[in-house]
Amino acid sequence: MRRRLLLFVSLFIMLLSALRFSPSFLSKAYETPTFTLLNEHHVIKLNSNMPYIAGFQVDADDLSQRENVNATAVTVNFASAETAYFPSDSWLGGGMFVQAQDHFFRNVDYGFYMMLVLNSSGYLFVDVGLHQTEEETSPIQMARSSLVYSYTWLINNVTEPTPATLSQTWLDNDSVQYSISVSGFDVVLADVNVAAMPNCQNIIPKFYVGNVVIAQFPFSRYINYFQFGIASNKAIDDTHWQVDIQNPMILRNNGWALVNKAWLLEGDHSFLDQDLEWGGAVYPGISVTPDIQQSQGLYELNFKYTGNESVYNTTLWNLPPSTNPETGFGIENQDLTQASRRSLPIIIALLGGAILIPFLLIRFKALTKRPRPSSKTVKRK
Repeated sequence: MRRRLLLFVSLFIMLLSALRFSPSFLSKAYETPTFTLLNEHHVIKLNSNMPYIAGFQVDADDLSQRENVNATAVTVNFASAETAYFPSDSWLGGGMFVQAQDHFFRNVDYGFYMMLVLNSSGYLFVDVGLHQTEEETSPIQMARSSLVYSYTWLINNVTEPTPATLSQTWLDNDSVQYSISVSGFDVVLADVNVAAMPNCQNIIPKFYVGNVVIAQFPFSRYINYFQFGIASNKAIDDTHWQVDIQNPMILRNNGWALVNKAWLLEGDHSFLDQDLEWGGAVYPGISVTPDIQQSQGLYELNFKYTGNESVYNTTLWNLPPSTNPETGFGIENQDLTQASRRSLPIIIALLGGAILIPFLLIRFKALTKRPRPSSKTVKRK
């Protein structure tokens, strides 16, 4: 009896060992995604003529309605990507590009991005960052932007076709949390205290969505606050790749809501404020095909190179308005841009001097020309 029990225990231990060191067990352990922080970054400059094409969220057909929300999310995967056909030292990214604003300076805005990136060497990354922009304040300054921060993680043990859900969420009045859900794992990548960054202490802790008209036809310039699409540092004009972007979402006060209305724009209309753009250039030869499966709750955009140009302002999908109400926002008492505010006293002093100095000179000349009374005394008779 003891021998049988001992034999049974021995066989059970051998079975556990076999399972532990079996190829399937090793494969499962190997597939656990890991993220390594790097110093290699991607979207580090705005208005750089970067090839870009994206869908954007629409609140109203006249593109004149906006709201603010607590978070945005989108799911990205590279459905096919043969990087051997990519140009040397190139990368291709898909993700979301969102704007925030400043409650003190009227022309200061903030561009947040989060992307899944594949480079020509076949490595997969997740990229997050923030640009601060200042619109043109003529004649004081030209439009300009600066990179506030950028973080990049190398993704290990995740294949290109694996969908990854990217999320960026305001935690409080200071911090944005970046997280990723992939292969059944939820990973918080970083909590960034945005308000502690240089010149960012007045940021409104919300993401803006919807649209604002800044120039009517024929200029057709609009700010589209929530964009979701693809960008690359070089045009990849080859048919061996496809990027899928699924279910762009916004987090209102009452919960998550799908973007119910989405249109298409090219990189030369990708304004995040009045003057500055995410891309700057059309992505040549890209076709964008909506794949909508309402029964499964899937709203997907397929980006791929076909040699055919997509049509600007194409409606990608138009669903009934969400029952989740919009999030309103108060009117901000905003000042000029930071540079304008610093320069304004100097400009006022110069203008004042330009007006006052000629007046004083004329007054001085008039006084010097006035005849002086004679110093001689007149004798009386």
